[in-house]
Amino acid sequence: MSTSLLTITSAEEPRLRQVMKDIQNDVAAYYAATAGGGDLGVHARTWLGRVQNLNDLLTKQLHDKATYLALFTPTPTTGAELINAVKYARNVDQHLMFEVSPSEDVFIGGAHGMRTYGCWRPIPAATHAELEKRTQRLQPAYQANLEGKELTSTMLAVLRFFADIAPQIVHRDHRGEWTGFPLKSQPAVGDPLHPEEPVGDIVAANVWLNRRRPNGDLRVVVGQFSMEEAPYLVGFTFADQLSFSPFVETPEQVDRDIAAGFTYLQGDVSANVENVTHKFPMPPDGAVLYSPKEATTWATPLTQTRYEADWMIGFDPNNWRQAVSVEHPDRFPDFVAYEQRRAFRLYAQVPPR
Repeated sequence: MSTSLLTITSAEEPRLRQVMKDIQNDVAAYYAATAGGGDLGVHARTWLGRVQNLNDLLTKQLHDKATYLALFTPTPTTGAELINAVKYARNVDQHLMFEVSPSEDVFIGGAHGMRTYGCWRPIPAATHAELEKRTQRLQPAYQANLEGKELTSTMLAVLRFFADIAPQIVHRDHRGEWTGFPLKSQPAVGDPLHPEEPVGDIVAANVWLNRRRPNGDLRVVVGQFSMEEAPYLVGFTFADQLSFSPFVETPEQVDRDIAAGFTYLQGDVSANVENVTHKFPMPPDGAVLYSPKEATTWATPLTQTRYEADWMIGFDPNNWRQAVSVEHPDRFPDFVAYEQRRAFRLYAQVPPR
């Protein structure tokens, strides 16, 4: 997309970040509704309005609006065309007696749950004819960028556009992650779960995963499991004393994560947690563990990442064979290995709460 960064003043930044937060949360809410059977149209229309709100602020209120407007003229950039497409759909929803809503007749998923694969519907010619001329001129942008396309992917593309031109307005949580993200992993579905995730390039996506710190508060290592003489450290990721996800990492990756400031501990998870899976109505991706006490009270900092012999605390080593096999090179197709690795490193098995 564009490489033109907007100049945003300290007075403008809080308001723009607040609107961006709303947009991010709208995407997360829509995605959650695709699995929960909610009214997808409500979330789609809310999102359209929020995006147009931010577009209006950047077009009319930003001190550096000239830089933003230059993205749309004389020839719109790819990102600007996406915003024009959103504006077209939003104007239809705002001004006409026509319900803008996604299709809801296609489902994806399997044993671990189903999701509605909603796509943007065509706008009928009769409805288009009722629009003002300036909005009618945006129809090609809608047809090229939204019509027939899956909603979540287009929503992520809009977030990428805004982050590309104004990275400082991205709203982040106390861990530094995008508010509302990552989206929850769907087994056997490879669609992006994060606005920063490279699209359509597994090699680049793996590089991105490995260069960023894992999500969560910390990880507790419970053992080393080797496959074909290649050692892997295994354990559980915790955030707010809950663990929704195991992890599998090479010693080299753990070293990089620790150097980047992420916390790895070593301890007996099985003796210090409760299984609270039953408290979370979600597809059975795996067990949910709760530590009544902070992990730092029963686990100690990891001081060694390589061991001559495999070891395990509190678990049968064979319980880790499948997860390690997926991580091990050439055992599974690249897309299968990537989906597991993404779920583990992004801590993307956490349901909306």
